[in-house]
Amino acid sequence: MVNEHIIATAITRAKHTTSAEIVAVVSKASDTYQSYVLLYGLMLGSMIAMGLWAERFVTDFPLLLAVQLGVTMMFSLLPWLHKPLVRLVPKHVRYRRAAHRAFEEYLVVTRHISAATPVLLFYVSLAERYAHILPGRSVREKIPDREWDAVIAEFTASMKTAGLERACTGAISRMAAMLAAHFPR
Repeated sequence: MVNEHIIATAITRAKHTTSAEIVAVVSKASDTYQSYVLLYGLMLGSMIAMGLWAERFVTDFPLLLAVQLGVTMMFSLLPWLHKPLVRLVPKHVRYRRAAHRAFEEYLVVTRHISAATPVLLFYVSLAERYAHILPGRSVREKIPDREWDAVIAEFTASMKTAGLERACTGAISRMAAMLAAHFPR
């Protein structure tokens, strides 16, 4: 996980250059995906139970059901199985849920900031490998989305080479520089 102090320091430095409010959220995951974990457990449990029944090892229905439910519960309760199972969730579902969570965070942030204040939310979700910049209305009027997309592209490229903390601080610095041109301190 990312060192919060490093991100907070980068945001503090950014506040010295721009009057815009920059908020960074780095989340382990945007969702628990429990329904998918249970679905995968139920599917594997059903295949194991079907194999036991087809090979005539177990033909008693309550025992087959117990095997099926046991495998399902194992998937749900073993934390080390969770991360690989999240990778099996379709990418569009992971991205949609991460985007939804980013918008929820944006609503929470803007609820506590006056409408006149320019706001920028930088949202990163690690499990989904998703990053998004959500600008407030006044920021969107001055800086088009394609420029924020370029910052995200730089961030994702930097993640691979420099790591999460350096990529985050670099993205925050870049956002501050872009905001300072339109919203100086």
